[in-house]
Amino acid sequence: MTKVDIISGFLGAGKTTFIKELIEKVFAGEKLVLIENEFGEIGIDGGFLQDAGIEITEMNSGCICCTLVGDFSVALKKVLDEYHPDHVIIEPSGVGKLSDVAAAIENVKEDADIEIEGRITVVDGKKAKMYLDNFGEFFENQVEYASTIVISRTQNMTDEKIEACVHLLREKNDKATIISTPWDQLSGDAIRHALEHGAEIEGLFEHHHDHDEECGC
Repeated sequence: MTKVDIISGFLGAGKTTFIKELIEKVFAGEKLVLIENEFGEIGIDGGFLQDAGIEITEMNSGCICCTLVGDFSVALKKVLDEYHPDHVIIEPSGVGKLSDVAAAIENVKEDADIEIEGRITVVDGKKAKMYLDNFGEFFENQVEYASTIVISRTQNMTDEKIEACVHLLREKNDKATIISTPWDQLSGDAIRHALEHGAEIEGLFEHHHDHDEECGC
């Protein structure tokens, strides 16, 4: 069975960096295919991916959620048939609805032995409130349908700011695992555990601060 992870997030949230973390720490040694679907954004460095032995299928004619589901289904089936990967990472457009991308993958399950392992949303910790205020529908969808939410740039935030961000995200999704630990402090095992267990775990990743109320991070 091929496992699929969807890495969503707005432009500049840190998806590319997080995918590199996954490739280096979690999926090292696995046969991995990355399906990139960015429109107008610089993708992951091709040299890095080539050195890692990763194939790229770019669908720049339109984002996954906007084109016909059939087109995406054909592309995903082709990747599975040609490369027989252990794992597929799908990086949709920054304004793609996570629910639409997940539904498109579910439609392929009838013809392919695949399973969605993680619906991951990367959130810029410093901009979460602004995005909710200004891009409500798209941003809320990415947060609400995530099984794991990864907060970026927490190394540049105070504990109070991180806690406020976590609380904001919890109002939209009270079940997802939220990772607020700076990425350079995360081990591959910790990241893998979050992806595999999704909403089953709480409190695995914590920033260190003193407060009476549980923040849920």
